[in-house]
Amino acid sequence: MKRILIVFLALFFWQCTKSEKEQSAPKIKWDMQRLDRSLAEAKSAEAIDSILKKHPEIGIGYFSCPPEKTPFLARDLYQLYQNPSLQAFYKQSQDSAFFGGDRLEKELHLAFERIQQEFPGLRTPKIRTVFSGFGGVGGEFTAQHLQVSDSLIVIGLDFFMGKKGLYVPPGVYDYQLRRLEPQALVGQVILQYSAFVNRQNEDDHTLLSDMIWYGKGFVFTKKILPELADSLLFGYTSQELTETNAFQKEVWEHFIDKKLLFNQEELTKNKYLGERPKTPEIGPACPGSIGRWLGWRIVDRYWKQNPKLTLTKLMTDPDYNQLFLKSGYRGEPEKE
Repeated sequence: MKRILIVFLALFFWQCTKSEKEQSAPKIKWDMQRLDRSLAEAKSAEAIDSILKKHPEIGIGYFSCPPEKTPFLARDLYQLYQNPSLQAFYKQSQDSAFFGGDRLEKELHLAFERIQQEFPGLRTPKIRTVFSGFGGVGGEFTAQHLQVSDSLIVIGLDFFMGKKGLYVPPGVYDYQLRRLEPQALVGQVILQYSAFVNRQNEDDHTLLSDMIWYGKGFVFTKKILPELADSLLFGYTSQELTETNAFQKEVWEHFIDKKLLFNQEELTKNKYLGERPKTPEIGPACPGSIGRWLGWRIVDRYWKQNPKLTLTKLMTDPDYNQLFLKSGYRGEPEKE
């Protein structure tokens, strides 16, 4: 009898704890639809046309297709889905290791719940998924890996199949492919979405201002997705992450010696912020976009030194200069 009572009390308190957690989770207006599945299961071009007309945000917002050309887009998509190669590629995407089941929906829902906790009242965007074989619909219509706004997110799942996918996006290099792994998708969505709460002084065009803008986006993403691996967020290999952390003093000194922080030349800024496999100006092993990574180190230092600072305050404060000065960052490696 005593054992039964103990079990009953344990279940009671577990249920109470569960209820408290459910009540503490913020309510968000959730609207995510797996249109990749609807399109793949369509039995005719007319059925796809109906889907596109019901969801004009896909035709217009993702494929850049004007309404009057929707029937042509529907025809091309239907023909594409009849291709055995595309069928095999799409079937692979529905494996559990990729985007089968509801794992993607759960991860995105949790991420936007966490965002709502940090930014109460912020509108949760609609989310749609598509699969178009990298936009292989006759060349007239466009497609990309992500289309992100504060009201709508469209995800091209075919672009996030990673190195194990049957096909890789055209024109994508290995260093870019690291951010297109299935496990990287949610992180890349949240990183892009962070731009809508990331304030910057629009009159300031220095490299340091842009570095800190990127750095705040990375801190935002890591706060919302603490389980996300740095390699999937930055696109650096484990070796690059280790070596860059160990030699960041040298990286920092390069920025100081070359007087880069307040440089406003677009060509110079692109060398340190743009998409490149390496940053040879610093060294042959230095990874690309090093300015973005260094911006994260500055903001992360400031964030950790101010534990009472809210994410809202960090993201909405455009004064990068005060953030930089108060961070005290001078190229010190992060302690393991």
